[in-house]
Amino acid sequence: MSFVGAYVKKPHLLLSVVLLLAVVGLVGFFKMPVNLFPDSERPQIAVVTVWPGASAGDVAGDVSRVIEKELKTIELVRRVTSTANDEVSVVTAEFEYEKGLDSAATDVSNSLNKIRPLLPPDIRPFQVYKVSSATPAVLTLAVRPQEGSHLDLAQVRRLAENPIKEALLRLPNVENVEVFGGYQSVVQVDLDPNRLQAFHLGPGQVVEALNSWNRNTPEGLVLSEGSQILLKSQGEFVRPEEVSAIVVSAAPGPPVYLRDVANVHVGIQERQSAFHGNGKPAIGVNIQRALSGYAMPTIASVLAYLPQLEKQYPGLEFEVADTQGELIHTSVSNMVDALRDAIIMTVIVIFLFLADTRGMLLAGISIPFTYLITFAFMWLFGFEFDMVTLTGVILGVGMLLDDAIVVLENIERHYHKLGQDISEAVVGGTQEVMLAILSGTYATVVVLVPIIWIGGFVQTVLRPLSLTLSIALIASYLVSVTILPILAPFILRLGGRMERWRWELSLDRFVQGRVLHPIQEFFVKAVGSALRHKLVFLVPAIVLLVFSGRVVVPLIGRDLMPPMDTGIFRVTFESYPNTSLAQTEALLSTVEKVIWQQPGVKRSSATLGSEPGVLSFGSGRNPQQAFVTVHLVNRFQRQETMWAIEGRVLAELQKIPGIRFPAVFDYGATPLSTIRSTVDLMISGPDPVVLDDLRRQVQQRLLTAGGLTAVVPTWTLDRVEYRFLPDPERLAIYGVNAATVAAQVSGQVRGFPATLFRVPNQDSFAVWVQAQASRRDA
Repeated sequence: MSFVGAYVKKPHLLLSVVLLLAVVGLVGFFKMPVNLFPDSERPQIAVVTVWPGASAGDVAGDVSRVIEKELKTIELVRRVTSTANDEVSVVTAEFEYEKGLDSAATDVSNSLNKIRPLLPPDIRPFQVYKVSSATPAVLTLAVRPQEGSHLDLAQVRRLAENPIKEALLRLPNVENVEVFGGYQSVVQVDLDPNRLQAFHLGPGQVVEALNSWNRNTPEGLVLSEGSQILLKSQGEFVRPEEVSAIVVSAAPGPPVYLRDVANVHVGIQERQSAFHGNGKPAIGVNIQRALSGYAMPTIASVLAYLPQLEKQYPGLEFEVADTQGELIHTSVSNMVDALRDAIIMTVIVIFLFLADTRGMLLAGISIPFTYLITFAFMWLFGFEFDMVTLTGVILGVGMLLDDAIVVLENIERHYHKLGQDISEAVVGGTQEVMLAILSGTYATVVVLVPIIWIGGFVQTVLRPLSLTLSIALIASYLVSVTILPILAPFILRLGGRMERWRWELSLDRFVQGRVLHPIQEFFVKAVGSALRHKLVFLVPAIVLLVFSGRVVVPLIGRDLMPPMDTGIFRVTFESYPNTSLAQTEALLSTVEKVIWQQPGVKRSSATLGSEPGVLSFGSGRNPQQAFVTVHLVNRFQRQETMWAIEGRVLAELQKIPGIRFPAVFDYGATPLSTIRSTVDLMISGPDPVVLDDLRRQVQQRLLTAGGLTAVVPTWTLDRVEYRFLPDPERLAIYGVNAATVAAQVSGQVRGFPATLFRVPNQDSFAVWVQAQASRRDA
């Protein structure tokens, strides 16, 4: 007995294996994680360095440049970029895929330790962050006081950074929570220069006193025969009022208290950032998933917990300002719907071309078995449902039936034309073609294999597609030579009879007469005519091929991803240099009014500036730079396309005075966050002044090019800067040096953190020493 005959006669073991895989596939279909795109980000490491009081130019030359040069020497580094703002340097190193995120972080940390002596001595410790596809937030919450609440945004931020953040971090699937939006609490020590002078004191003595008083010092253990007692001197501040009561100077004469020379109060640090949620000021809370986790479970955990937060904090208003969930859900749902429609249409087309009701039924049965087996192996191998894997599944719909149709037609041939018994026809028909269709399936899979190991971005994105399609093709072959032969005798002998029912014959004959035979006649005549008049067909075909390659392809253009109306777009703009944060925030409110006047807007998230170490809200931006994400309702719920709304918003932004470099662009159809824009033009050179002049010329020329909606430079040289130039002769007269004077000026104008005020069960905040605002801003 042949191999096929053996399992057709005794199919129980084979059927049990197939049914087991089908059950696993069904479970996998519902359990498989869902994502928009595969994680395709290259390993990136961001180094944030804070240099208090330094200008952007000094930061770029003395900090960013030194770090860049060192990071470029690391193995497998792909590119190094930097952004320099006042006091903050952000250097980002991007590595090849094979480097690995942990290895890259280790190498960067070692390199930074080597160059630390080459950097300014007063920079703060490096902050090294891993940047990956898990860095962007999966969900952004806007938290603000309820109307009529006694809370302000500073108190909201303290709540967000402490109990709310801790509660969110305890949720499953939540890896990290970042808080943004200014209003960082400090104990503000506003020095009065006149009173300091009257008591012959300086800011340095105030800072020294704060440091020495705000300290708990262990004194040791007091041991006795029956006990052991810890002795500790308690000096740490417990209440803000205690700060003003410390003694700054005690000799000679009566003691001088801090309240005698300064005004001490709880306030907020001078804001360099702001957050707006849904058009109103708020504190932003970003939820991040784990690198090995997925967005949808993380979002579900937070949304399920949100009602409990609202109940626990009735004075706070929680709103979703940004989320990846709706885009992922809509995209994947649309792909699943497309798969369903593709299967239905494929079955209909098979019937129209085979004109065989029972054959269509057999071919249709093979589709769910094939896909369930495919889903089983996808789930077992750790795949996910995303745009790429589902594309592979959809592409395979037509290919999956090739093997089934060949086997089915050959069984029909053995039965009808050769007159064999149905059992013999099934075995003989299957065995006759199983090696032939194996070679065809093998050839198709072999074509896909190189993509799996092609390397780089293409491998990362297309490897899931190739593997999914390969698994589906192999599953299709196995179903065609196992399940179809087992089921064929029962389907072809439907109702216990080989003869077809009258309605079957009528339907099959109708399709043959109205669809199949006309198509056959058309192609027979077309092929015959082409063979008789070869040049008449060949010449136009060649001309059309050349025309398509030379004319049509350049006209339709090329792109990495097709345009997709995701319902999400982003808006960026800058205010003019030296504009205060308050003025830029007023411009942002004007822009948000324009956005919310558009039909279909349902949420927005906006940031101004950046905060060191808070990467998910953007890094390297100054307080004059705004970034807005806008969500629209689903495309089926609005009349206009996203691009029509984008164009209208951009036109309105260009009319607002005080705004420069406005840009409006899509979100969601770019698989790499490192892609800044459609065209990224870099001009390099040693002279910043010449570079800025070239930038202006290039920008003016680009604006005349057709198709460009915005041209945005990464930096400009038009910011006003006042320079303090110490006089060496006068310094010598007073017996001081330039560094001492610079420290005094910096302490008066910018201020500096003297110590930390610790709050039980909360993050500490700084005790900030600074000159009074009336003297500082005079």
